[in-house]
Amino acid sequence: MKVLQTSEESRVFVAPNHITLVTGQRAYTHQRMHALIVELALAGPVNLLIGGNRYDHYGVNYALAAATPYYEHILADCIRLSRAETCYQMVELLKKTPADRLPNLVLDLLTPFHDESVPEREINQLLFETILDLRRLSRQAGVVVSAHPGKNRPRLLKVLENSFDQVEPRIFLPQPTLQQGLIG
Repeated sequence: MKVLQTSEESRVFVAPNHITLVTGQRAYTHQRMHALIVELALAGPVNLLIGGNRYDHYGVNYALAAATPYYEHILADCIRLSRAETCYQMVELLKKTPADRLPNLVLDLLTPFHDESVPEREINQLLFETILDLRRLSRQAGVVVSAHPGKNRPRLLKVLENSFDQVEPRIFLPQPTLQQGLIG
């Protein structure tokens, strides 16, 4: 079992039969997942599955270049990247992903499921299929998923929280507020 610790406060378990959900503010989850990508890629191959189009490949590339002179090899041979723009593509991507011993990181899983043009009933069925495939993948290697609530379907995140083994603590930083200066 691999235990990755990217901060002193929380640990992410990447082990067979274990699915971890990383949630919170988008900036936090992206930072957290990118740190996991780098750490896992330095240790060996990793499957990276992306929902939507939010992946900072430059940040990952620079972090790997700072960590090792072999970063080009790691980028070419250790990070297996796939994307899904729609919920249908996400289900198909997960079905086609082999259940092998490579850890699976799924970034922004729910992004494709927030498409309002897809009927609610169909979204429910597709999310159920997604969870089943994530469980299938977790039998051989750990799975770490990041997800955020959507304005039109916030309950989808709750479904994931109830379906996975570990939910990394949510960290919501205070939003900056505009304060008017006193004119005196």
